[in-house]
Amino acid sequence: MNRRSAFMFLRFVHLVLDRSLTSVFGSRFRQNYIRVSYRIKTSLFPEHGAYIPAPSEIGPIPQSIVWMPPAIPDWVLDEMKNLARDIDPVLYPTDQFLANCRYYSFPVLPRPGKIYREMMQRCSSDNYTHCFAIPWLKRGGADLVALKHIEVASRVPGGKVLVIMTEPGDSPWVSRIPIGVDVVDVSRFVGAVSHDELLLLTVRMLVQLQISTLHIINSRHVWEIMCRYGLAVTQRTQVFASIYCDDYDCYGQPVGFARQYLPDCYRWLTNIFSDNNAFPALLHQTYGYKPDFFRVLKSPVDTRLLVTAIREPRGRRVLWAGRLDRQKRPDLLLAVARALPEVEFYVYGDTVLDYKTSVIGSLRQLKNVRMLGGFNGVESLPFSDFPVFLYTSQWDGMPTMVIAAALAAIPIVASKVGGVGEIVTEARGYPVADIENVSLYATRINEVLDNVSLAESKAITAREYVVKEYSPEAFEEALFNISGYMPDSIIVSAGFGVSEG
Repeated sequence: MNRRSAFMFLRFVHLVLDRSLTSVFGSRFRQNYIRVSYRIKTSLFPEHGAYIPAPSEIGPIPQSIVWMPPAIPDWVLDEMKNLARDIDPVLYPTDQFLANCRYYSFPVLPRPGKIYREMMQRCSSDNYTHCFAIPWLKRGGADLVALKHIEVASRVPGGKVLVIMTEPGDSPWVSRIPIGVDVVDVSRFVGAVSHDELLLLTVRMLVQLQISTLHIINSRHVWEIMCRYGLAVTQRTQVFASIYCDDYDCYGQPVGFARQYLPDCYRWLTNIFSDNNAFPALLHQTYGYKPDFFRVLKSPVDTRLLVTAIREPRGRRVLWAGRLDRQKRPDLLLAVARALPEVEFYVYGDTVLDYKTSVIGSLRQLKNVRMLGGFNGVESLPFSDFPVFLYTSQWDGMPTMVIAAALAAIPIVASKVGGVGEIVTEARGYPVADIENVSLYATRINEVLDNVSLAESKAITAREYVVKEYSPEAFEEALFNISGYMPDSIIVSAGFGVSEG
């Protein structure tokens, strides 16, 4: 039972008892009962409404005394008179105005204030050169890139970094955040207050702190904050965001941050970062954003992958790795495996819960498919043991999996989506432009298996390209050359120049 269901159930019980107990024990008991119920509600469910009982409901009022609301303070009346004299006579507090004024008793809800204090106590400074707004830190490509951004910002002289995590969920990679970086886990308070109150608390923190650069990486809460309060945030903060590709719903329609939030807040953003050229070009063509609004930052390779194991590919075998979900198209994998019964397919990856299990079940039943379960990062995959790597994604930015495969110098057959085609070209691999064409995947796999020497040559070319274009040094230099991302004093002390635009 979720919190809202629990609240509605207890509210129903409260109403039933209120009617029955009052008829038995009288009004004095009801006043005490309502007072206790109100205290329980504000303690356990502060996010559900701001109603407070009327004075007549929670305590006895002598019949001889009529409750009178407090008078309007004199300083308010004096200010209204000054405004009437200097601006508009209509603002004068006449007798009729005073007679029509209604007293408002605002609710006292201490929980938001306590949460804000707890959030601010996690900040060891009032000044930050960089603040990164992320949902969590899981094992994934976008999370790895977020860590690289955090690491670069934390290393520069004089840099002070804050990380805000906004979405509930496990963050197994939070231990990778460098020492000295402050972390505020806002997601702990999701459900403790309403969504709107949590946004207000977060934006208040962003405004109160002295933040030079705010970088949004997949945080829905901070995207929404920029749509509502972008003007306030940007008074002394430059805001950047990373968007890699569209997602697609069950109807095949494009969805995601660029579609939902960017049209409402693009004017508050300095630049949008992407890890590929295809997606900015699509947004420019679709919405008319200026080309210089986007900056392509090629994701830095994991240095642990630069040491390539000696390749010993064996047999007619294909390696496939990734999440088993709609995006990665295991149904295509199933169709290709059926089309190539003489080829063995080794499949690594966890099944996403909302994905249809019939495809996974069919894969398990095929004699030429081995389902090997999850893996601990791309560095743990046995690229060197296979003659070909198959990638069947429906949409993508620049997938870490393809970069890792290229670094491992394994021949790649891949759907040409997003930024994949920037690495897997005809000179460096085996791209599949018609991504629904099962026979084309089968043909390209056979090309690799039937001409191993040519395939290995293409794979070496792909590795050389990735080592050059996706190096950590190139990534860091690109960040320093983005105007406004690094404070000028840091750029000078680090010895980097600043390019225009």
